[in-house]
Amino acid sequence: MKVYELESLKMLTNADLKREAGVVAIEDIDLREVMNLVSSGQYASFDEVVITKQTPDDLLEKFSKEHLHEDDEVRYILSGYSIFDVRGSEDQWIRIEVSEKDFISVPARLYHRFFVPSKETKALRLFSDKEGWVPIYRETAGIVAEAEMV
Repeated sequence: MKVYELESLKMLTNADLKREAGVVAIEDIDLREVMNLVSSGQYASFDEVVITKQTPDDLLEKFSKEHLHEDDEVRYILSGYSIFDVRGSEDQWIRIEVSEKDFISVPARLYHRFFVPSKETKALRLFSDKEGWVPIYRETAGIVAEAEMV
């Protein structure tokens, strides 16, 4: 796992990431430990997502637009390589490069985006509530906020 501020390229620790954005990141965690979280009741369900070269670009574009969810976004990387960009405490982008055996939990209501540069990754997604995973895009959130003010 590699964590850094996107603009300055300043390297960050996982503790910095937790302090700056509330993101929990754990490197080199065993799959059994992740499945224990599900069986303990911490998560209601999980599924597996596979992104390959055959995955349509329009689907991947949805992930790469800045958005948030009403529930935490929790992933465990089974194979491949992915990138999460999250907003830090000063609204700066923090990049988190994840690969096999990395666990990441992006807190609810934190703006983020997701990329798969190689178009090859397999991950478990863990859910407290699948309904909370509907993306709310930043531009949509701004329009709604403006409409409520009128």
